[in-house]
Amino acid sequence: QVRHRQSGQIMVLKMNKLTSNRGNMLREGQLMNRLSHPNILRFMGVCVHQGQLHALTEYINGGNLEQLLDSPVPLSWSIRVKLALDIACGLRYLHSKGIFHRDLTSKNCLVRCEANGYTAVVADFGLAEKIPTYSEGSEKEPLAVVGSPYWMAPEVLRGEIYNEKADVFAYGIILCETIARVPADPDYLPRTEDFGLDITTFRTMVEVDCPVTFLQLAFHCCSMDPASRPSFLEITQCLEGVLQHQ
Repeated sequence: QVRHRQSGQIMVLKMNKLTSNRGNMLREGQLMNRLSHPNILRFMGVCVHQGQLHALTEYINGGNLEQLLDSPVPLSWSIRVKLALDIACGLRYLHSKGIFHRDLTSKNCLVRCEANGYTAVVADFGLAEKIPTYSEGSEKEPLAVVGSPYWMAPEVLRGEIYNEKADVFAYGIILCETIARVPADPDYLPRTEDFGLDITTFRTMVEVDCPVTFLQLAFHCCSMDPASRPSFLEITQCLEGVLQHQ
């Protein structure tokens, strides 16, 4: 956490200690500089210190979603649905720019706490990549296997061709964490042998008053078949409907 000498504005300095990381930091900075959305972490610039590039981003005061879900703070269904909608709006915007995140986790979703409630903001674009377009008949080369294992889509873990629908699977895991207030660790969030979600066991962990559409959306996002997962446009529309009925 740093403060700008002239403006007094508080920002976060993302320290980059490895010289080999310089290219990645520059790439992440260039990407973030092109993004502008209330649910995407705001990039403030870079500073150079002893030949190293360090990124400056806005300061978000409430930690991350994983920490909030693990806290004793009561979270109504409308609060949880609103946080889920915030994340979906950020991802809908990101995908509309032809970029997918590839490391979407509850740790990378930050939470701003204000008098009128919580706002979720998507952060950490170090692994973000252009959404691949595979033309018919061409040799399809899978992208590298990257991300955080608990949130990684089955097709990514298997080293297969994957696209932006991998973000939707990760988002589905975040929805499950949010619904049951459990960590994504498979010791707590039940998974199947083939890296999917164990829906039958998970149902037993959900409070009876959970909005049915919210739960069904989580299952839909965690579909084994990437093509059958919804887009973030469909997800935002669904959650707006759920929120209206809360």
